[in-house]
Amino acid sequence: MADELQTGIRNYRKYESGDAKPTLDGLVQIADILDVSTDYLLCRDEFLAKHVD
Repeated sequence: MADELQTGIRNYRKYESGDAKPTLDGLVQIADILDVSTDYLLCRDEFLAKHVD
């Protein structure tokens, strides 16, 4: 994943441990790589499902 994001493994491990957060562009890249929405990554997909009319 670090290679796909063009970042160092140490930096990516900080994302996984919660010590750092990816940039908005990085978040979009992660979502694209995993083929999920950014809402899913941010744990907001349930929120959106409850508030869609």
